[in-house]
Amino acid sequence: MEKLVLEKNMEDYYVMEVNDKGDTIEIDLTDMGLIERMMNAGDNIEKYGKEYSEREKTILENTELSNEERVRQLIELDDEHDKKMRKLFDSFLTEGACDKIFGDKKSAGQYNKLMDALDPHFKKMKIQREKAQQRLVNKYLDKKSDVI
Repeated sequence: MEKLVLEKNMEDYYVMEVNDKGDTIEIDLTDMGLIERMMNAGDNIEKYGKEYSEREKTILENTELSNEERVRQLIELDDEHDKKMRKLFDSFLTEGACDKIFGDKKSAGQYNKLMDALDPHFKKMKIQREKAQQRLVNKYLDKKSDVI
C-alpha cells in the first residue's frame, strides 16, 4: 500500500513555544476552519463561565450539604470545568496544547491568563495569515492574463 505524503509549508504555520521544556504548538494559518473554531470556542467559553458560576453558587448555597460534601462537589465542578476549557482551547490551538502549556496543573484564572498571553500572538497570526493568503493568490493567479 502506498502512503500519501503531503508536505507542509512551514511559512503557513504560526509556531509558539509554550513551556520551559521547549514544547511548541503549530497553528495552520491556512486552515479555513480555524476562525470558526476560535469563534465557537469564544462563545462556549462565555457560556461555560456563566454555567460554572451558577452551579458554584448553587453548591455554596445548599444548606443541606455538609462542608465535606460541599468541598467534594466544588472539586468535581472545577475538574469538569477544566476538562471543558481544555477541550475548547485545544479545538483551535491544536490537540494537546493545554497539556503542553499547563501540564496537570489546574489553577484559578489560568485560562484568563492564557487568553491574555495569546492576545499578542493572535495579532501576529493575522499578519502572517495575510502573507499566506497573498502567496496563494500569487501562486494561482495567471500572471499572463488580467482576468481573474
